[in-house]
Amino acid sequence: MAAGEAAQNDGGWPGQRAGVGRARYGQEPYVRATVGGETVDAKAISWTRTDVQLKWVDAGGSTRTGWVPASAVRRISRDESAWRDPYDDYGFYYPEPGNPPPRPAAPPAEPPDAAQ
Repeated sequence: MAAGEAAQNDGGWPGQRAGVGRARYGQEPYVRATVGGETVDAKAISWTRTDVQLKWVDAGGSTRTGWVPASAVRRISRDESAWRDPYDDYGFYYPEPGNPPPRPAAPPAEPPDAAQ
């Protein structure tokens, strides 16, 4: 199954899942994940204790989203990612020395790299 096929059945909107955590827009963590047998660099846009909803751009240039098991996801830095979101909050990813990025208002129970 290709990554695009996995994305078409994303298991419902995040708001329909209980216990969903999210980062602020533009401050989502970058991750590397296995989706349908392919490795993709993506952003974790929401997560539960067991699953992570990813956003990535496929080889054809289309934006995809899909829920994957947390065990298939590991966190990476923005600089490690082959894809970078043009809408990132650059101050969050590259803070000024002595000025750490703000913490999320409601951190998730477990980070999207819970599989580590």
